[in-house]
Amino acid sequence: MMKPIRTLGAAVVALAAPALFALPAAADGPRGTIAKIETPLLGAQVTLSTGSRYDHRDDFRGPRYNGRNEWGQTERQVNQLTRDAVQACRAAIRTEGRRAGFHEVDIDNDHWARQLGPNGFHVTFNEVEFENRRRDIETRVSCEVRQGRLASVSGIPQNRDFRRGPPPGRRW
Repeated sequence: MMKPIRTLGAAVVALAAPALFALPAAADGPRGTIAKIETPLLGAQVTLSTGSRYDHRDDFRGPRYNGRNEWGQTERQVNQLTRDAVQACRAAIRTEGRRAGFHEVDIDNDHWARQLGPNGFHVTFNEVEFENRRRDIETRVSCEVRQGRLASVSGIPQNRDFRRGPPPGRRW
């Protein structure tokens, strides 16, 4: 006993099933077309095709959907580059702080890094404490890293006591 087809989707599948096996029909259609069915009874046309947008990695979903960023790096590579950039910034801030005359530089873990290019990062430390003999200065320090090397540091305060030079009879 045959049951009648009641839904449009089932009817389309039933009409398209024989054409799926007819591969010569794909030769004359547009690129990616598997089968083309015309039904004179309904006056409708059904085309089965493989969409080209699903075949490439640069589809409409964006590059992050495919596990890579806009520069073609995986999440693991970006994490390693970020770690290296933060480490280079920490070392540069400590060096520049000592060079400015501060005795101790405390850097908190409150930081964020933004990727500028395939190997460039802008790192901002929200709380960096520069300690002097008389006072402590807490400020925000930013730096830029390109190709694993420090490009610029901004936000390091000036030590007012350091400008006067060492006390008499003492060298630094």
